[in-house]
Amino acid sequence: MKAMWFDDATPVQGGQPRGGAPVGMLAELPAVEKVAILLLRHWCDGPEGQARVVDDFTMTFGTPRADHELHCFASLMQIVLSGGSRPLMRHGVDCGCFGGDESAFAQMMAAVAAGEREDALIFALALMTPAAAFTAIAAAEPVGRGLLTFARLLRQTDTSDFIRH
Repeated sequence: MKAMWFDDATPVQGGQPRGGAPVGMLAELPAVEKVAILLLRHWCDGPEGQARVVDDFTMTFGTPRADHELHCFASLMQIVLSGGSRPLMRHGVDCGCFGGDESAFAQMMAAVAAGEREDALIFALALMTPAAAFTAIAAAEPVGRGLLTFARLLRQTDTSDFIRH
């Protein structure tokens, strides 16, 4: 599954690419879901965005834990981005709304962080093939625990200073 901007994709009938139509606003999301979407967007934004993710992991976890957390996240992203039958749709890094695919990813991560593996699998299946979805859930479990740490910090700080956008 290749990540792409929703406005660069071929639209489905009705004008919006499948998975890219806006479904909500980031400001309305709980912290875990918001962090999941912001990390996804930055990671998919190329080397510059990935460098921001590395900085945020280092700031949040310190070295060497950041290295381990980042390795887990990178592994998960590789599975998510390569395991689908269509490109993963995402909005721009600074966009205030989020699309269906981003929502499914965020809900998958929130469910796995809460230990709700079966619910996480349902959301993963919206994004990936069954084989990739099972692999992604296993890879997401340690990432979900890390997202809880990010979420705690997000609730304590201004979003503009955390997971920079």
